[in-house]
Amino acid sequence: MKNLMYVAVCILVLSLTACGSDDDGNGNCRTCSNGPVSIEVCDNGDGTFSVEGGAAQDIPDGSTFDEQFNAACAQIGAN
Repeated sequence: MKNLMYVAVCILVLSLTACGSDDDGNGNCRTCSNGPVSIEVCDNGDGTFSVEGGAAQDIPDGSTFDEQFNAACAQIGAN
């Protein structure tokens, strides 16, 4: 009976650990820089984007992630 409880607890712990932060590191991030200033803009894949880990912002209708990335880079004077 102790072995059965031990196995059940182990399975529970492993399943909870495996589910944490599944959407981290999506790899859809791009960086632009202007000298010492650089920013990272990430496409969240759900119609939003984030700049430097900030709050998600909507991509306006009729706009693309590339346009939002270019606009963010233009704000710091990067090409």
